[in-house]
Amino acid sequence: KTKMAPASSALKYAPTDDVVVVEKEEEEEEELILAGRVPPVPLIEGWLPGGNAELDGGGGGDDPSTTIVPMDARALSQMEREVLARVRTHYEEVLLGGDDDGPAFDNLPEEMVCRVLRTMMKRHSDKPRDVPIQTAEMLMATLKWRKSIDADSLITRTLEHTAEYHGGWPTRVLYATDKHGRMLVYDSIASIDSEYLRMISPEEVELLHAQLLECISIERRRRCAMSPARMRVYSHLHILDLEGFSLVDAMKEHVLRTCKTIFGLSKRHFTGCVYKIYIVNCPLAFYVMWNVLAPWLPHDTIAKIRFIRGSGIDELGRDEGVDRSSLPAWMGATPRGMPMVGGDERNGLLVSDLVASERQRRHHAQ
Repeated sequence: KTKMAPASSALKYAPTDDVVVVEKEEEEEEELILAGRVPPVPLIEGWLPGGNAELDGGGGGDDPSTTIVPMDARALSQMEREVLARVRTHYEEVLLGGDDDGPAFDNLPEEMVCRVLRTMMKRHSDKPRDVPIQTAEMLMATLKWRKSIDADSLITRTLEHTAEYHGGWPTRVLYATDKHGRMLVYDSIASIDSEYLRMISPEEVELLHAQLLECISIERRRRCAMSPARMRVYSHLHILDLEGFSLVDAMKEHVLRTCKTIFGLSKRHFTGCVYKIYIVNCPLAFYVMWNVLAPWLPHDTIAKIRFIRGSGIDELGRDEGVDRSSLPAWMGATPRGMPMVGGDERNGLLVSDLVASERQRRHHAQ
């Protein structure tokens, strides 16, 4: 049986052929998004056939510098649609079978489908026949995993060791964006207290990091919906600042265990969420640790990583179109002096604060 998501539930920046802007619907939609009650953009009838000239920037082609829509969020190409048709067949006939209560393919989040399909086409480019099977299986596995942990309500739950996890690894979402509106997510090695991580099991780390990634996704979608162009953005840039890196601390068993758990979770269930990873202030000593980390990452993820000896400010401006004036003043300085609360709005917000405000927002919306 085919279960089709109602068109009214789709956000207006979804890749459809006909984009109809209705002020009342947008206002209601925005309220739902701000209340945290809108899931990732669902598939809607008509989103597959062809691109959207208006949203693609009018003749942008495949050059990301000439389109207002990021390449990873654009409507599927003819080749991608052909592959997706085979994904659907494997999903419905092999994985779903006669299970009428299973997640119907047409109800899969459009954002997830685009990300997984495009990642699998890169990851298995040497074996294109495997792409439909691998894509369908990853989609099904992710849906089952999300159901098992009740991912849609994960942001509302107070998890054990939340304070220790966010205190030990304080991730920050900056207000700066790249030229396509992608958020910048920032981690500083100097701000990480690895001793906090010692008391947290891999299972707890996975749940806590899933909550973090869910929060980042919600914030990304909220910014998209509130932007004047209601832009489609499916990924973010991640900056890892290694100023203050200590090889002795980094190679501790519980630190490597945490890294392995985080990488595994992102690979299995949040694939394609990161557009590029900038590892800045990168010392030579880090490459010793990199030899341990690299085998845990798929080649398509490794291809997204840039190692930079300096602060990365020039590269972010030149290559990603990030406005230098929108970056925090402490980028390029000593991160140990980075403010954790208050101050310049360019500092952004800690993910732990975003989680707390999202939980409060949903509580008031009930």
